[in-house]
Amino acid sequence: MYVAREELERALRNGLNSQQHLLIHGDSGTGKSWLYKKVLSDLDVHFEVANLANASRLGSITNELANLVSRHEIAEKTGYSESKSAELNTIVAKGRLDHTGQYELGQKEPFESCLAAIRQRAGSRSGILVLDNLEAAFTDQFLKELADLLILCDDERYAYYDVKLLIVGVPSGVREYYYKTPHHATVANRLRELPEVSRLSLTQCRSLVEKGFEKRLRYTVEDPSSVYKHVAWVTDRIPQMIHEYCLEVANLIHHSGCTVDSDTLERADELWLSQSMYHGYAVVEQHMNERDTKAGRRNQTLFALGCTENEHVKASDVEELIRREFPNSTSGTTLNVTQILAQLGKGDQPVLKRTPKGDAYAFADPRYRMALRAMMMKTADERVEKVPLTNK
Repeated sequence: MYVAREELERALRNGLNSQQHLLIHGDSGTGKSWLYKKVLSDLDVHFEVANLANASRLGSITNELANLVSRHEIAEKTGYSESKSAELNTIVAKGRLDHTGQYELGQKEPFESCLAAIRQRAGSRSGILVLDNLEAAFTDQFLKELADLLILCDDERYAYYDVKLLIVGVPSGVREYYYKTPHHATVANRLRELPEVSRLSLTQCRSLVEKGFEKRLRYTVEDPSSVYKHVAWVTDRIPQMIHEYCLEVANLIHHSGCTVDSDTLERADELWLSQSMYHGYAVVEQHMNERDTKAGRRNQTLFALGCTENEHVKASDVEELIRREFPNSTSGTTLNVTQILAQLGKGDQPVLKRTPKGDAYAFADPRYRMALRAMMMKTADERVEKVPLTNK
């Protein structure tokens, strides 16, 4: 199901009317592909998708473009033979071709072939070549090749096909990368970076869940405000996560009353943790207090991190949350949050990573915040315990 995202849709439509190629970025699961497929389909734009994960596997973007063309085309005739001979008839002499000679027909290189194929299939409509999963090819080698393709689009042989490139992926620093690379600085001017595709708003999240539960499935939702608020909280309003979590809910109740209530959500949390969030659960578990300390300060810090809303958090933000959530055990106490956050950013599987400026932290994986929200439980005596995984 799709939920309208008017600002992002407008930004993409405006970008399609510009002379630049487009870049869509955002964390995994935020609906980047969802967005461009909806907008391009609404505008009746012909688009074809080259998967850069395949480019990484095949060794180059060019190889994936050749792969894309070959999947759609019937084998082309690349040459022909001509033969010539003489045949004598008792009445009249006549000639017949028999002499063999091979003539190779001209072939376009893969990028031009791909643009030509898109233009042929698009007809008079706009044509777009989507390069998806940029994160799979975010290396100097592939970014240089991508720069070459962007530059070639201005060459009259390639510009003839009038096909725009739409680059989609997680990384947000593509233009900055090219600005810092002297011989590729002009590439940045050929790219238009659209606003980040991030979490849904609370209104959009509620609209999506309501559309699924009440309008499509005809479920009864007890205390809708509380239910939709919980779904938004535990999924961090990430579209893919909303779909996965709501599927757990639907599987639980579809044959037993079709009513969504607080008990249903509690069971869904347990199932979701043990399946979709298992990796996040395991990583967070590694960083919890190893022994049963009196305050369990690291566990309190993890709980507070789950309460954060912003992409980047500072030690002062986390300390404020800890003191708010655990007023009795933190009163008159130095918390040393800076050191705890630094520890959570270490190891083979860190929960956090430092921002480029080094003055704040972000989650190493957006799923970790969701795992924290679903697995960390605050007790009456201000301790933090983890919700056990279910085997159901």
